[in-house]
Amino acid sequence: MSAPDPAADRTALLQRYATMRTLEASGRPELERVQPDRSGWSPVQHLAHVTLANERVLANLAALLAGTGLLVMRGGEPHPMARGLLAAGKLPRGEAQAPRMVRPPERVDRAMLAQWLAEGEAAVRALDPARLVPGELKIPHQLLGPLDAPEWLRFARVHSEHHLAIVDELLSA
Repeated sequence: MSAPDPAADRTALLQRYATMRTLEASGRPELERVQPDRSGWSPVQHLAHVTLANERVLANLAALLAGTGLLVMRGGEPHPMARGLLAAGKLPRGEAQAPRMVRPPERVDRAMLAQWLAEGEAAVRALDPARLVPGELKIPHQLLGPLDAPEWLRFARVHSEHHLAIVDELLSA
């Protein structure tokens, strides 16, 4: 996957939103089933988590583009493993806990999830990848450390792919 490419990452993220919308709209009953031996969340909870996390990523991108915000900092280096994970496009499974603000509810309201997906997809479509350039302005990720705009978009792509792979596994079981 290599270094972040905002245009390619935006396109890939939009494809993941299309996949999530298709899954949500399918009405498959197994979307609601938790398989504790494989994951503590149901497939629909994974989808809700991704939408909530991407909402935070999009807010971070807006703050970085505006150059202002409570979390915006100048400089700093990501955790030594961060760039490698983002370049490889893989996150380790089961090694991190989702922050409280992006944990899915116990029961996911499907109409709300559909709305979150539509809003998230529209916000990703509205991004101008040419404006997402590496720079000194960064916002820290809870584990990966300070990330700039292209790194945050890459994180959204990689994180979305990570959870969709789990959803695929759960639905195939």
